[in-house]
Amino acid sequence: MSGAPSGSIGLLAERRDALLHRAREQGAESVAVFGFGSALGAGSASHGALRFLSGWDGHESLSLLLITADGALLLVGSPFMLPLARELRPDLAAEHVQSLDWGKALAARLNGDRIATVGFGELPRQVDAALAQYGFADAPSLDEAVARLRLVKDAAALRQHRAAAVLCDELFSRLGAELARRLPAWEIQLNLEAEARRRGADYCRTWLTVAPAADYPRYWPAEARQVPQRGDQVLFGIALTVDGHWGHGIRMGSIGPQKAEHRELAGHVEAMLQAGLSALRPGLPLAGTEQAMEAVLAERVDARQRARLRRFRNGHGLGFSYEEPLTTAVFRQHFDPGAPPAAASDLVLAPGMLFELHPNLFMPALGGAALGEMVLVTPDSPECLLRYPRACQSWD
Repeated sequence: MSGAPSGSIGLLAERRDALLHRAREQGAESVAVFGFGSALGAGSASHGALRFLSGWDGHESLSLLLITADGALLLVGSPFMLPLARELRPDLAAEHVQSLDWGKALAARLNGDRIATVGFGELPRQVDAALAQYGFADAPSLDEAVARLRLVKDAAALRQHRAAAVLCDELFSRLGAELARRLPAWEIQLNLEAEARRRGADYCRTWLTVAPAADYPRYWPAEARQVPQRGDQVLFGIALTVDGHWGHGIRMGSIGPQKAEHRELAGHVEAMLQAGLSALRPGLPLAGTEQAMEAVLAERVDARQRARLRRFRNGHGLGFSYEEPLTTAVFRQHFDPGAPPAAASDLVLAPGMLFELHPNLFMPALGGAALGEMVLVTPDSPECLLRYPRACQSWD
């Protein structure tokens, strides 16, 4: 699953041509695209751009794509990745070049031609310094240009996102049986993540909070040791990829009957989600989605209680990156008290844009609630790609 679908070679070439056109508008004759592999999951922005333009996944290794009028050259930083690159990406000329030698390799091929860059903000310091020796440090960035090319998903991308949504639904449907085994939460996560991989995901990461009062998303074995017990809340989040296209969702419930206070919290996030869905319509400003969700929270929870809440983003863009550029910054990262406010944005919603809306809140010592939906903007109304019920589940 590491390469792009076989029918997408022409589409990838079209994307590279579109980017090269934007580079020429800035006086550059070629574009260098840096990317980490998918091993970092949500922790890399550069991987999404590289995958969008090449279909390549370097996994734990570094890669550099050079786009010129003559074609595309892929430099893989690990010799172990070269056979895979040549097998999966026959449309690219692939070579193994150690990352500290990329500057020398580019200089030899460009003959003084000016380049533009994508993803260089994530370059490791030593690689950045090595490229700077050959004059590539001050090249103009096309990060925003690529981000705008990615705003509206084409039909091929949407097919993969729908497949990712199906996998999320399958994991949600299996959660109850896993909870009934009374394993530690981290073992339940491991079982479900492995199942996602068996069924076609090339990456899967989950969080599972099982506690009398859910407090925050728990990802790692050291924080997910709780064995499900009657009376516990259960909050389960999934983030996975199918051929590099992200799928994402959150569902919640309880072991045994749901407590009244938890039912109230769930009602808050359901109302916030409905407000967000109503705001995701073509022609409306993207920033209005966050504003609509925040307005519902302010209406339902008083200021004193809101000051005590712990919560993460209400949503973000979804695509080749877990948090797509341009469409994510309008949703403030509330989990970080020092995070900047929601970014101003001139973006207007259009059919084909894809989002994850996941309103959430955690009240200390009381409990938490979170719902996550993959939402496609369509000409008529927002379409939720997940099919598993949003209603709180009651598991034995």
